[in-house]
Amino acid sequence: MSPIRTSPYLAPISINVAEAAKHELRTVNRELRIVNLSAFPKRSVGLAEDTGMARKIIVLLLSGLFFTGCFAVFARALGPGVLEDIRLSKEGKLAVRGTVGGEIRTRLFVSWGDLKLDYTIPGRGHNEGATSFSRNKDIFFVGDFDDSKDAQIYYLENDPSIATASYALDLLLNREITLVVSLAIELAFIIMAIAGCFRVAAVGRSLRRAADRPEPIEVTIVRTRFYRRRQYIRYEWQNQRRRQTTVIWKQDRDPLFTGPARDRALAIKGPDGYAHLVDSEFRPFELSEEEREGVLGSGARS
Repeated sequence: MSPIRTSPYLAPISINVAEAAKHELRTVNRELRIVNLSAFPKRSVGLAEDTGMARKIIVLLLSGLFFTGCFAVFARALGPGVLEDIRLSKEGKLAVRGTVGGEIRTRLFVSWGDLKLDYTIPGRGHNEGATSFSRNKDIFFVGDFDDSKDAQIYYLENDPSIATASYALDLLLNREITLVVSLAIELAFIIMAIAGCFRVAAVGRSLRRAADRPEPIEVTIVRTRFYRRRQYIRYEWQNQRRRQTTVIWKQDRDPLFTGPARDRALAIKGPDGYAHLVDSEFRPFELSEEEREGVLGSGARS
């Protein structure tokens, strides 16, 4: 009889099965217990040290500063050129002769050019000869332009140093829309960041009030969605009217479900009526071990 050989892969498989069985047992136990809302402390409770409010506000402020910088750069880089060409489209005079040099670069659907304009304008008086000028011109636009026609140069009669190329005027509407849309998008992000800061600050203030005067309630889990190692939990409760909100937690953080159906969970409502969802470790609130056992143990099934 040949000896029995032991595979080196049996032990890890057994361990994984045992761990899965333990996890399943913990899940079953968690589903079977019933939360006793009346056992929740009537006194003020503490808050967990890391509620994440300060970190969220810092991230939102940095995002707002970033988009504010983008707004300023776009406005400073694109705004003056577009405003110049709006004026030139109305008051521009055609130069006697001129050449347009430089390069227009395109990446995806965005094009920008660094142009070199050399042009000559007629003399203003009887004894004055033609005068030559040279200037650099930056343009930025979306899409393509028609370069089959020869470029012409337009200048301002009262300030000949201000000039532009003809196809920059042909693309003027395109450039205006590009500038306005870019600034509008960046401004929208700035407003969102500022509104987010006020929102996070308001939730933090509401959380402290709820910790001072806690009122345990059951909320309904409307939807749970997992995305990039985060779970987005949307829940609702009744406070004169139906209210809903969403919390973003790590995947390993579960709400403190109040029944086996896992569609209702414990939340703490403050004086302002806002309900803060509680996880299985009672975060973001801090309870003593005896208080936790009172809430979980009084209604637990054997």
